[in-house]
Amino acid sequence: MDQKTNVEGGISRNVLKMIAIVTIAIGHFFLYTLTTLNVVQKIPKPWGKLLCYVCFVGPPIFMFFISEGFRYTSSKKKYGMRLLLFAIITQVAFAITTNSGLGFDLNTFFFSWNVFFALLLGFLDLCILTSKENLAIRLSGVLATLILSYVMKTEWRVFGQLIIIAFYYLRERKVLKMVVASILIYLSLIFGDYELGGTLEVYLWTKQTPYIMGFSIIGIVLVSFFYVGKNGAKNKFLKYFFYVFYPIHLILIDIVKLTVGT
Repeated sequence: MDQKTNVEGGISRNVLKMIAIVTIAIGHFFLYTLTTLNVVQKIPKPWGKLLCYVCFVGPPIFMFFISEGFRYTSSKKKYGMRLLLFAIITQVAFAITTNSGLGFDLNTFFFSWNVFFALLLGFLDLCILTSKENLAIRLSGVLATLILSYVMKTEWRVFGQLIIIAFYYLRERKVLKMVVASILIYLSLIFGDYELGGTLEVYLWTKQTPYIMGFSIIGIVLVSFFYVGKNGAKNKFLKYFFYVFYPIHLILIDIVKLTVGT
């Protein structure tokens, strides 16, 4: 990617990737493994919830780099195929990890897509929106991907894609980008992947909302105000580990969950 590398200060791409990887790994381990095994419940409040929901720092960073990757990749076809490959690989582990019990959940595997599909669909939306087709066709194409995302219960539902689009078009408008992305994350809590059911008040504000919103906004602030557009030291391992990490960390969580839980 041909990004500027001579900007002083701030946070580089590599550092942001490590922040996303570490926070997601910690949060998912506590959320999916220790919650299932009734360990988190024994951790003094609010530390248990903080450890579970710190994973929400990572998704905005992942979404931001999809918008950046689209902007700078030398081959959009290869980039999209790479996202599709890891979405399929991740789906196998995802069907075990998100199962409230133990073992592989067939319904999840076929009808609940993991976050990589949200990233893939967001990337596809940018391809559609920047194409040379007329506006009606472009908007119809994006609407179709949003409907697909909602029907397939993709993580973050339609809002992950909309955040990627916002990051792309509001790249230089930092405050507006932060506000729009924060609103979309809040909407995802009401209508999307984390809906809890019940009264209107439950939908609008739950015990989890401040934790999820707080950590998500940290991720948004990092990419909006601290990322300076430089890569950091060139590191092929880190470049591909950003993709490989997600299915690997879910597989490790599944191993712990199945081993300890049996």
